[in-house]
Amino acid sequence: MEKTRKPKRFFTPDQKFNIIQTIEADVKKGLSQGQALEKHGIGSSLFQKWRKQLAVGVRSSLRNGKSPADKNLKQLERRIAKLESVILSQAQLIADLKKETNWD
Repeated sequence: MEKTRKPKRFFTPDQKFNIIQTIEADVKKGLSQGQALEKHGIGSSLFQKWRKQLAVGVRSSLRNGKSPADKNLKQLERRIAKLESVILSQAQLIADLKKETNWD
C-alpha cells in the first residue's frame, strides 16, 4: 500500500487571507476549527502559520517567500554602495589634481 502524495498547492496572498477569514467565520458559526480546516483542505500548522504572518502586519506578509520590503532594501543598499564607490573615486581624483597643480 503506497501512499500517493498530493501535489503541492500554492496560494496567493488574497487566497490565504480569504481562507483565514472563512475559517474564522465558520468557527464563529459553530463549526469546530478542525472541521473548518478540513473543509478547506488546510492543515492546522499551515493555518497557524498564516495567522501569525497576518498578525505581523500587512496582508502582503502572507506572500510566499520574502516580503517586497526586503527586496527594495537590498536594491537600495546596492545603490548606496555604488554611489559611495563613485564618491570615493571622485574624491581621489580631486586629491590627485590638487597635488598635480600644487593647489592648496
